[in-house]
Amino acid sequence: MLYGTPLAPAGQHRSPSRARRRAVREPERAAEFLVRGLGGLILLGLLAVTVFFVVAGEHHRDDTPVPADPKVDAEPLSLDEVFPDREVVRPPAAQPYRITMTHLDADCSTATVGALGSLLADHGCDQVIRAGLVAPYGGYEVTAGVFGLADAPGAADVDGKLRHLVETGEGTFATLPRAGLDPDVLPTSQVGWRTRGRYLLYCVINRPGGEVVPAGDPYAVRITNDLVDSYLGTTVMARREP
Repeated sequence: MLYGTPLAPAGQHRSPSRARRRAVREPERAAEFLVRGLGGLILLGLLAVTVFFVVAGEHHRDDTPVPADPKVDAEPLSLDEVFPDREVVRPPAAQPYRITMTHLDADCSTATVGALGSLLADHGCDQVIRAGLVAPYGGYEVTAGVFGLADAPGAADVDGKLRHLVETGEGTFATLPRAGLDPDVLPTSQVGWRTRGRYLLYCVINRPGGEVVPAGDPYAVRITNDLVDSYLGTTVMARREP
């Protein structure tokens, strides 16, 4: 019988080399994970930068001013354009109105009373052209004209606020000076107005003796239709439309 150190099973002789290989592989795996992690962070960084520039580009496009519409009427009106005949105004399908005086001013407040002047100034009003007229029926005396504002939205905003100003007495349109009547404060007057693009068209109507012009006065309704709707709105303003 032989005595000696027992032989270890065959598999046990490989364990030291495996431990060494594992010891070698652990740093390799750690480095591999580190490289992969860094690669992922780099990709995320690139993605974030790309998204940033895309969003910034969208905001830049949103903030870029929209070019002005070449069709927008920017030229000021002239006195000859609104009242080419200094003697009469001829509304379509109506008798002529006699002109007593005409007026053009770059200061819109000269044709207003109260808060209306500041409201027009807030919307870039840069001219008012108006005329004093005598209606062909009833002897009614009228001031009719046009305010030029900066743009159509501004004119629409004025239109929406005007009724409150007129009804509360906080603001209205002034008349051209006439003998025996206050050119600024005429509580007996009736006013009418419309907007057309960037323009505010209006008229102020007075009875010849200074009596109150009641709501629904048939002459006042006819005068507003003749001058504001037909003459200023159709004859004058239609020439301005593209």
